[in-house]
Amino acid sequence: MSISFHHDPQVTASLQHWRGRAAFPTDLSSSDLRGLSSQLHLRSVFSARTTNADYLNEVASIVDKMLSGEINLATGRLALMKKLKQLGYNPETGFPQDMAAIPPAERGSLRDISSEQRIDLMLKTNISVARNYGRVVDGNTEAARYSFPAWELTRTGRRIVPRGERRGEDGALLPDPENAWPERWQQAGESVGFEGAAKSVMIALKDSPIWQALADGVGGYTDTLGHPFPPFAFNSGMGWLGVRRAQAESLGLLAPGASTGPMAAQLSPTKREAKKVLDSLGPDFRKRLLAELEDAA
Repeated sequence: MSISFHHDPQVTASLQHWRGRAAFPTDLSSSDLRGLSSQLHLRSVFSARTTNADYLNEVASIVDKMLSGEINLATGRLALMKKLKQLGYNPETGFPQDMAAIPPAERGSLRDISSEQRIDLMLKTNISVARNYGRVVDGNTEAARYSFPAWELTRTGRRIVPRGERRGEDGALLPDPENAWPERWQQAGESVGFEGAAKSVMIALKDSPIWQALADGVGGYTDTLGHPFPPFAFNSGMGWLGVRRAQAESLGLLAPGASTGPMAAQLSPTKREAKKVLDSLGPDFRKRLLAELEDAA
């Protein structure tokens, strides 16, 4: 039996955000996609080296159903595997009518669009982004910002090898402090002068620029997602906890009785920004994109 959560304001905001996205077929790699604007990320349904708009529209539908509580991860994964088979996807050659040459992928690897781990990572990431955007909307009201003016970045999901640790040659977990979230926090904080952010703990006001700095991978991190709310990086188990006013004031982040501004999570890119993105993708991209979308109509 399906369960509806539409009465929950956060779920409603998550669904509205997700349904405002559009398919963005692209032959760009993950590293290339990081160069695109965070607003474009928040307005698009895309995946690295995924050039088929029909498949991306199916992804959008599956994520919508998962957010609505109609289906679970396993059902969504199976539906996408069937869609890829129907579209003739092959890890070595890509889609039959790819817009551009796609490097061959090892079957079953993360580069294989049809692999279980690739599909699961994509679905989990999109679900997490949509749900956390719902938290941004819910926490952005004047009342919420007064009572809980800050967020704490903390572990909310278990990971076998969390950032800050790595596997040694013998399989044992070894410390990897340069990749740990406290180090990322320091790098991001220093880049913005710790404006609205604590140094001793990973707590910052909701409108602190440290959140965007974390999202941008300041410090040379290349696994980040570009939006100023969790998940800040692929497959991250770090999330937010609301911080009460008394704690924010005790940390010196907020004066007694003062209020914080709204969080920055703009969804619509400006015309200038959209033009910049299209220009960066080359002169033939618009023509190829329109042709692909027409084929999927």
